[in-house]
Amino acid sequence: MLIEKSKNRTAKIIVGLIFSILACFFIVLNSDYMQFLDSTVIQLVQKNVTGFLNGFYTFITSIASPKFDIFWILVTSFFLWGFKYKIPALWALFTLGFGDIIGFVIKNAVKRTRPLAHLISDDGYSFPSGHVLGIVLVCGILWVMVLPLIKNHLINILLKIILVIFVCLVMLSRIYLNAHFPSDTLGALIIGYTWLQISESLYPIISPKLAKLRIVRNTKY
Repeated sequence: MLIEKSKNRTAKIIVGLIFSILACFFIVLNSDYMQFLDSTVIQLVQKNVTGFLNGFYTFITSIASPKFDIFWILVTSFFLWGFKYKIPALWALFTLGFGDIIGFVIKNAVKRTRPLAHLISDDGYSFPSGHVLGIVLVCGILWVMVLPLIKNHLINILLKIILVIFVCLVMLSRIYLNAHFPSDTLGALIIGYTWLQISESLYPIISPKLAKLRIVRNTKY
């Protein structure tokens, strides 16, 4: 089974939920401390604005858009299904889809406005960052479903490093382009991680039951 039961997962979920709730709480209160941290990080990230960085971060944010997230997971699920990992394919679709719903609900509950004068066109509320939430889920799905299938240890480590760097670049791109406050990206990271842990906890419980269905006959999981 690609995702086994973990004794530590419950603790991770509880800690993640606590930090997610605290992030929402401080943003709703418009905490002075949160504003100070946001302004400090924004000044550091936007200290050097150049044409190259504008193009680079625009490219990064484009390939990490919610629409592209769906594309990446559809491609991943297609190949997982083709290699008989049918339940992992369904889990990947469920994890991204429900994660997007969670992000939408929180956005419309918190209703934080975006920073002024951002460099690209965005709509909707600011917290949590949909780009960061989505890419955390995409990279998390690849981490737990695809990378374990790669037996070469060096390649596996290299791909993990690339995934971590890419998530960081997406977070930086949203701040650099003034599309989000830093706390929007950090909150999205925490929320995404927490939902991944919850979804992973469901996998070993539901997978054996799903394996009995005709549609996923002869599945690996």
